[in-house]
Amino acid sequence: MANKQKNNFNILMQQWLIIYFACQVCAQVPIPNRPLGFPYGSEGQSLIQLDAFIDLTCPFSMVAFPTLKEVADHYGVANLRLNVVLFPPPYHRSAWLATQSTFIIQDMDSSVTFKWMADFFAVQKKFFNDPTRNKSNSEIMSMIADVAGNVVDRSTFLSKLQEDEGDSDARIMWKYSCSRYMSGTPQFLVNGVTLAASSSWTLDDWKSIIDPLLGVDVGSREQHTEETGNSVMPQ
Repeated sequence: MANKQKNNFNILMQQWLIIYFACQVCAQVPIPNRPLGFPYGSEGQSLIQLDAFIDLTCPFSMVAFPTLKEVADHYGVANLRLNVVLFPPPYHRSAWLATQSTFIIQDMDSSVTFKWMADFFAVQKKFFNDPTRNKSNSEIMSMIADVAGNVVDRSTFLSKLQEDEGDSDARIMWKYSCSRYMSGTPQFLVNGVTLAASSSWTLDDWKSIIDPLLGVDVGSREQHTEETGNSVMPQ
């Protein structure tokens, strides 16, 4: 009896795996009309791209966010491009609306997108599951509009959110994140390769990964910095 149950289980697992991989092959992620993500800083060619998959309602993403900007500022766009990809999980009540909102903000005024993210993180706790459990979507939209009002016209923003603008873009970004096997936030890619970094990483932690990629000798950099107070960066 036990062997029969085990065989049945193995058959079910095999069938499930066949269906799963068939879906992976057949399900084409929609191709966006421009590269996905919210780039930080000015435009230009960069030697390294750091993709950060975050969620505006994730406390660990909030911890990582200032350091990611610090890393980008330290290296400059010629050396490193920070690209933020939003990955809203279904178990965070306000995450999807926050992601939609970011696309709306980007469309209204791309120069304030990262200030909007910082402003949202500053009041993030208001949008956790418990505080919003008994609120309607309309109430949450209004709360988000209050934050958006710091950087764009509140009334225009709320109207766009109520009309479901940004939903299609958010869906494509979510599907793209799944296709890169993202399972939570924050997670990172450096030049397209998964990096097992932590939200608690400091600038020095990131330097230990990025400096060698730029051809900077870590030992020489540390000695030079100690002697002169200036970091060594390739020109």
